Amino acid sequence: MMRYLYVILLLLAMPGYALAEKIGYVEVRRLIDESPQGIVEVKKLEDAFAERNRELKGRVDLFESRRQELEKNAVLMAEEEVARVSEELQEMQRIIRRDQRDYNEEYNDSRNRSLAGLQKIISDAVIHVARRDDFDLIVQQAVFVSNRIDITEEVLKELVRRAEQ
Repeated sequence: MMRYLYVILLLLAMPGYALAEKIGYVEVRRLIDESPQGIVEVKKLEDAFAERNRELKGRVDLFESRRQELEKNAVLMAEEEVARVSEELQEMQRIIRRDQRDYNEEYNDSRNRSLAGLQKIISDAVIHVARRDDFDLIVQQAVFVSNRIDITEEVLKELVRRAEQ
């Protein structure tokens, strides 16, 4: 029994051996925003949705100008005309909201698909840097990170190198 207690005390006295010796941290958001691969993915996504976004913005601007025109001229208009224009504006607003909701859903779906592929590329680069530099543990989220263990810049360099190949 004393032998087991001695082994347990010995293990507790050497916690550094049980823990990872070399820890690193990567800021994935920065890698997505600054890596050549991330920049390309964001550009493709923006290009794919640019026309539809402009069209929606134009319709919102048209709605706003008509709404302001109604507010300005309502006192000069007949009651029936004010009611008719108000109904048109409500219908226009309902359609715009529906179209914006559809746009946002499609944009987010496309963005998530793009980010999933990009996450794989980033993970591969992180693993490469971790193995190359003999890290025991790499974390992506933390409450506090010392600059000493932040390897985001190294992973970014690896992503740039891979993009140039």
